[in-house]
Amino acid sequence: VANQIQTGGSLVVQAGTGVGKTFAYLIPALLSRERILVSTATKALQEQLHVRDLPALLSVLGVKVQTALLKGRSSYLCIHRMEQTLDQGLLPDPESVAMLHRVKKWSAVTQRGEVSEVPGLEDQSGLLPLVTSTRENCLGSECAHWQSCHVNSARRDAMQADVVVINHHLFFADWQ
Repeated sequence: VANQIQTGGSLVVQAGTGVGKTFAYLIPALLSRERILVSTATKALQEQLHVRDLPALLSVLGVKVQTALLKGRSSYLCIHRMEQTLDQGLLPDPESVAMLHRVKKWSAVTQRGEVSEVPGLEDQSGLLPLVTSTRENCLGSECAHWQSCHVNSARRDAMQADVVVINHHLFFADWQ
């Protein structure tokens, strides 16, 4: 991995579970002082890398770099869509209404706006499309919340970071 970073080009490495692949590629990558984009198969692995593995390695190596975690648009609260859903009041059941109010309360204190932080909000919840945005329904710079948008904030953080952790879906969606 270190040799490939120095000489350039592509490298594909395959190894079984638990053999240390993460450290094997992260150590030389971090020591190279290059900007790094790490793409994982799952959101869970993204979290593990960003929250556990990277901080541990940075501490041991004594390397000071800025890291960022970037997920897809549907992983972040859209304040406009949440307010729109609250105003419409067309949710199908009392549980959805209660969860929407829990999301609203959480929205006032969240820093990152990742909907996975909301206790009890399941990945398959029918509420998620009502409080997140897609490329098609995002108002962009016309939105009243454009400056405080969680997606924009995560993207700004990623642009400033030395190490960005994304998932394959996001990587290939933007790779066109």
